[in-house]
Amino acid sequence: MPNNIDPRDAIIAELKRMIDDLMDDARRTAEVTDEIMEQQERLHALEMDVQINRVREQALQRENGFKREVNAVYASYVETQATVLEALHTAKDRMEAKASDPINSQFEALFAKIESLGAAVETVLDGGTARPLMSVALEEWHTDVRLGQGIAQKKTDTDYNRIKDFIEFAGDRPVNKYRYFDFQKYANVLAKVPSNYNKIPEIRDKSRLEAARYNDALPIDDRLPTLSVTSIDTNYFSPLRTFFKNVAANYDFRSPLADVEIIFSKDAKEAVKRLPFEIAALNILFATTALAERADMKWMPLLGTIAAMRVAEMVWLQKKDVYQVEGGSWVIDLTTDLIGEDGKPVKRAVKTKSGRRIIALPDIIQHTGFIDYIKTRRPHDFLFPACFYHGKEQVKDPAGAASKRLNAQLKEVGVHKPIEATFHSTRHSSKDIMRVAKIDERIHDKQTGHAAKNVSGSYGSPLLLREEIEVIRALTLPEGLDLSPYLIG
Repeated sequence: MPNNIDPRDAIIAELKRMIDDLMDDARRTAEVTDEIMEQQERLHALEMDVQINRVREQALQRENGFKREVNAVYASYVETQATVLEALHTAKDRMEAKASDPINSQFEALFAKIESLGAAVETVLDGGTARPLMSVALEEWHTDVRLGQGIAQKKTDTDYNRIKDFIEFAGDRPVNKYRYFDFQKYANVLAKVPSNYNKIPEIRDKSRLEAARYNDALPIDDRLPTLSVTSIDTNYFSPLRTFFKNVAANYDFRSPLADVEIIFSKDAKEAVKRLPFEIAALNILFATTALAERADMKWMPLLGTIAAMRVAEMVWLQKKDVYQVEGGSWVIDLTTDLIGEDGKPVKRAVKTKSGRRIIALPDIIQHTGFIDYIKTRRPHDFLFPACFYHGKEQVKDPAGAASKRLNAQLKEVGVHKPIEATFHSTRHSSKDIMRVAKIDERIHDKQTGHAAKNVSGSYGSPLLLREEIEVIRALTLPEGLDLSPYLIG
């Protein structure tokens, strides 16, 4: 080593070179390891696919084997039955002239028994002994079961009518005699039914099949918009699935809709996603609704947007349902029964089990005139009594009538869009407001009455806790949302 070089520098340089070599080796090793891991993952995925296919193949083989065995047994039975009957007929013919009456009676009893056994086998293969007609089972299910489950009557009546539509299409048969094709054909027909056919004079009184044929016969460019996939599945097939699941369990047969997939035709209109209102649209709406004279037209848009309430929930609110809890927060309580005109409790109808909830009112509501309005009502008074009347006549469906009025109000101010932006969109807006405010998802699911997404979410109190009520009370409104038309003082 030259005298002018510090040995420490040489050592440091050598160590640096060694470290660099080690780093290069480590990088190469890591790259090779990554490549090996990727290959192992691909190999594992292939092995999983092979295993899945093997299991499917084995299941299919078992199923096909079972079917072959059943067919073989049945074929053997039919062959044996024919042989026995032929032998008996031959023996009977030979002995008929000299046989005594008791022997003839025994032969006839044997014939009858074999024929009865054959009929029993045919019955089993055809789905079993006929159960009640679908119309009869529907009446029993609707009256004695469905109406006692605390479901809103509008929902039960709609489901009842949609099931009657299926009976009209497929015929009134024993409930265990319907087959998969009955439902698939029905879905194909519904995919061609105009979505607003009740408003078309030419077909409003016709069956779904006739309405579909009417629409299908029109020139392609003139065909009317059809029911959507979501509407067909939710409004028509969901009630059918529930009905057959219940009656199949009651009458001991397998539901024809169990473990089958109904394919919805491409002719059906694609579902339109319900969208929240934009801030600008809400500002336009509130500038008008805050000036409304009717209490329902004034306060429902605000409660729908800020408190995420459904129209049917607001229609049936009584003064007793709105109160202050410890700490000064105002809430709306949907967990209690209503009080009827005779002072007796009346079951509060809710859309879902999770809809029976406590709703926290954000502080901004206290700065509007809503609380002052509440105080003008008596405990058992409905908050929005005008919903129950059209002029001097009582309304049969207060929630439905209110929904129509509120959507008409949206049209008047220019923020309504068919299906896409209706009054129900206020609940979507409320969800967005709570998400933007960084409120925990489980809290705003409790607030809106949405079911827990998983098992973990279902643990704990189903109602808002005091601390959660305080979180919503302190809700920060999104930038630009203008509630000043509602504010007082």
